[in-house]
Amino acid sequence: MTNNAINVHTLGTSHGDSTFCRFNSSTAYECSDGSIYLVDAGAPVEASMRRKDLNIKDLRAVFLTHMHDDHVGGLPGLLKQVMKYTGERMDAVQVFFPEEGAREALEGWFEALHIDTGGSAIRYGVTAPGLVFEDENIEVRAINTMHLSRHRKSVSFAYVLYFKKEDVRILHTGDLLWTFEDFPKIAFEESFDACFTEVTHYDIEKAVPTLAEAKFGRLVFIHVGEAWHTRLDSEWRTDGGERKLLQICKPLPYHVAVAHDMEVFYIGR
Repeated sequence: MTNNAINVHTLGTSHGDSTFCRFNSSTAYECSDGSIYLVDAGAPVEASMRRKDLNIKDLRAVFLTHMHDDHVGGLPGLLKQVMKYTGERMDAVQVFFPEEGAREALEGWFEALHIDTGGSAIRYGVTAPGLVFEDENIEVRAINTMHLSRHRKSVSFAYVLYFKKEDVRILHTGDLLWTFEDFPKIAFEESFDACFTEVTHYDIEKAVPTLAEAKFGRLVFIHVGEAWHTRLDSEWRTDGGERKLLQICKPLPYHVAVAHDMEVFYIGR
């Protein structure tokens, strides 16, 4: 990887359930210095990182778009590994929950599993709109979406990821409302090298005219609905779901891809 590129590992690309070919949602952003930033932690994220040779000691932060199981179910196993190999780390992993109370629930589950959470391997925070995290590699900003709310308050987020050294900007939307009205407006106001988004909860045919106005270098679908999975029947024929999705998106003025588990997307200039 060159010094001006990001490797994006789509570790899990399914919709709300795991399927015969896709795990739950998790995406790892790997900088040129090897640092890893994770968006969502659907199961089995820790095992997927191992199989991709992404070292747990290089994980710097975890950003959770919302507290649905398919986006956070692998978090306990992931953090267990972080705590287990504390001695190999230089800094604590920062975990950003999308709502209050999630940390206490996680720590209760750790207690039930007889996992000692003492020590300084992990630091927790709660996401709010605006600047969430910043270090020498990346600046992360959060934007509310309407996919999930609690007590009439939105508790789901999209993220703007700006990788400083590589000068790469990525929009990661998380899940969206069925009307598509909460697709981040910043997509039409500012330019992004890539957008990683879902294609499960809304009608993609109705969304294409809106997406056509977005300022993207490329668009990658990472939370893929059942209708867009490609299957083989007993006679090795495919149903063409993925091909149909790409055909619907053909009018878009930028490259569109459908991610698969354990794939890598190179985002650079």
